[in-house]
Amino acid sequence: MRVELIPSSQPASDRQFLVSYLIDDRLAIDAGSIGLLADLGRQEAVEHVFITHQHIDHIASLPIFLENVYEPGPKSVEVLADPTVLQFLHNDLFNGRIWPDFLALSTPDDPFLITVPLEAEQTVERAGLTVTPIPVSHAVPTLGLVVDDGESAVAFPSDTGPTDRLWDYLAGVERLRAVFLEVSFPDSMAELAGLSGHHCTTTFAAELAKLQRDVRWIVVHRKPRYAEQIAAELAALALPNVELVQPGQVYEFLAPGH
Repeated sequence: MRVELIPSSQPASDRQFLVSYLIDDRLAIDAGSIGLLADLGRQEAVEHVFITHQHIDHIASLPIFLENVYEPGPKSVEVLADPTVLQFLHNDLFNGRIWPDFLALSTPDDPFLITVPLEAEQTVERAGLTVTPIPVSHAVPTLGLVVDDGESAVAFPSDTGPTDRLWDYLAGVERLRAVFLEVSFPDSMAELAGLSGHHCTTTFAAELAKLQRDVRWIVVHRKPRYAEQIAAELAALALPNVELVQPGQVYEFLAPGH
C-alpha cells in the first residue's frame, strides 16, 4: 500500500494546513488539498474520495477537485461519507450559493459526483482495498478509516481526542502496520484540545498505550503555529516507533519479508 499526505503549503514543507491522503493513487481520504495538486493527471486518477467529517480542512478543495476532473458522461468520482455528512455537503457547500449544486445538476447519464453513504463498522471495497469506518471522538461525528490491501492495513483515525472503539477494533487487525494519529496542540493547550476533540501531546501518548502493538505511529495534524513545540514535547517523551509525517513523502507498507 502506498500512502501520501498531499502537501498543503508552497513550497512543500512539514506544515500541514489541509488534509488529504492519497492511497495507491486511486483512493483519497478527505479532500482538503487534493484539488490543489498541480498535476491534473494525478487528480484524474482518483476514483473514490472518503470524507471523514465536514470540517473545512477536510473538504476545502472538494468542489475544485470535482470541477477539475469532471468529464461529460456516466463515469464520475464517488464521494463516500456518513449520510449526515453527505447531507451537509449538499445543504452547505453544493447549495447553489457557495458552489453550484452539483447534486441537482447531476443525472444518471452525466453525474458531477456519485454519493455513497457509509455505515459505521460496515466494510466497503474500492480500488482493490477494503475500507472500514470506525467512529472516533471529535467535536462533530467523525469516522476514522482502516484501509487494508490484503497484505497490510493502515489506520487513519482522522481528527480525534481520546477514544476507545478504534483501538478495540485495531487490536484484532493482524496486518496493521501503521497509524496516522493526530496531535493538534501542545500540553499547554490541553483544555482547548479536550474542548475541541483533539489530542495534545500527553493524550496522544496515552492513546499509544491502548494499542499494545508494534506499529509505526505517524504524527499528523500538528497545528502549524504549535508544530515545533509539539515536536519538542514528543521528542522529550522518547516514544518508540513515533515519527512526524512528511507531507509529499510516499509511505509504502508491505507484508513482513517483502
